[in-house]
Amino acid sequence: MEKVDTAAIAAPVGRNAFGPAASKLRNLPPFIPACAGNVLWGFSFLFTRMALQAASPEILLSVRFVTAFLFMNLLILLGKGRVSLRGKNLKPLIVLGLLEPVYFFFESYGILYTNATLAGVILAATPVVSIVLAAVFLKEYPLRRQVLFCLLPVAGVIVITVCGSSMGIASALGLVLLFCTCLISAASKTLNRRVSRDYSPFERTYMGLLAGSVVFTLSAFRSVGGDFGKYFDLALQPRVLGPALVLGVFCSIVAGIMVNYAAGKMPVVKLTTFGAISTVCSTFAGVLFLGEPLSAALFAGSFLIVVGIWQVTRI
Repeated sequence: MEKVDTAAIAAPVGRNAFGPAASKLRNLPPFIPACAGNVLWGFSFLFTRMALQAASPEILLSVRFVTAFLFMNLLILLGKGRVSLRGKNLKPLIVLGLLEPVYFFFESYGILYTNATLAGVILAATPVVSIVLAAVFLKEYPLRRQVLFCLLPVAGVIVITVCGSSMGIASALGLVLLFCTCLISAASKTLNRRVSRDYSPFERTYMGLLAGSVVFTLSAFRSVGGDFGKYFDLALQPRVLGPALVLGVFCSIVAGIMVNYAAGKMPVVKLTTFGAISTVCSTFAGVLFLGEPLSAALFAGSFLIVVGIWQVTRI
């Protein structure tokens, strides 16, 4: 298959991506923000584990997305960012934003009905699904060598997750939910690429945080029986609020804008391979900060991931 170079289809980043910082971001090769964003997402698991010791996932997600959304609005008030929706087709942007909480929903319940190990294995197939969707909807056809090397990060993630713990028992419902998670992740990356023609990274990040704030806050209030006092008692705990602020600012806003910028600059097949970096970072973070065991499988899987990403992005 011949590769169709659609990298020129990019969002008007310099227009309003992140105010004064946009010019600096615009000058970076796209693989740098793609890598940096996924590194931040990898370390997000560390702060998530810390906060979940004091509150439920619903409370944490609500606080994380609300604080991030409020911070985005503060940036707008300070003139550091801008959202311009007038005269544009809002439907694709709204759908892209809604995919954010939908992804978290399917992922959370998929893990609930299976386990984190099996989830990591199935979600590792996201790059493969993304290639198919990008070819169908964006006409981005990868080279044969790219398809081959794209499988290396998949294999690396499988090695790390399978060797990290036992597979456990999986229900049919859990497998269906995880497959839906994989599909939604691939669809989000593909739609993000298309929407980048009309909307800046700041605008795409803003819509995702808005949707997540509404959905997760409604879910949080439902989990506490609509008790406002109980919600705020849990949300304002230092052990919840501190990690949520880090997750909101660095993992939702900074990482979100970086990856959304890269989505408008590189084909989907390249962008998806960087997702495996999150697995490596989250695993090493567990080793360094939580005292989790270090194994040969971790190094072997990491090696496969690095080689795969290097080969896919250099072609």
